[in-house]
Amino acid sequence: MKLLIVSDSHGDNAAVTAAIKAEAPDMLIHLGDLEEDKDELEEAMGVPYKPCIFIKGNCDGYFRPADGLLESSVFELCGHRFFASHGHRQSVSSGFSGLFYTAAENDCDIALFGHIHVPVDEEWEGIRILNPGSISRPRGGSKKSYLILEMDEDGEYTASFKELK
Repeated sequence: MKLLIVSDSHGDNAAVTAAIKAEAPDMLIHLGDLEEDKDELEEAMGVPYKPCIFIKGNCDGYFRPADGLLESSVFELCGHRFFASHGHRQSVSSGFSGLFYTAAENDCDIALFGHIHVPVDEEWEGIRILNPGSISRPRGGSKKSYLILEMDEDGEYTASFKELK
């Protein structure tokens, strides 16, 4: 299974659509600050044939209705339990301990978040903490990026950061 994980598109659906076309993923996870109608991205993905999860970011709802966006999500795929959040409620700008503890409380082994606009790949006590960076407004010298998780039925997976071209 191929997951496309993006965050912080801030109204740039064209960037997300370009990543969808380039990667042909089986599932899309948007970790917040969409600031645009998600219907366009669902159409590009092929919903209902391919699933999407949309998380509400701190900027969502200010400029557009946040209908259909989740505050956070806990789900299972290929033997892994995921916690997905934008990250602002876990204060990720000050460190990842809040994200780690929330993921641990939910028995998750993978924590996905956005908000800081910088790619992250760390492991804390058996929990993999991943941030795809921003697909439209990178910070800290990073490039426009997204994350691909390739997962097999046995639970093996690889995480690859990609630059938006």
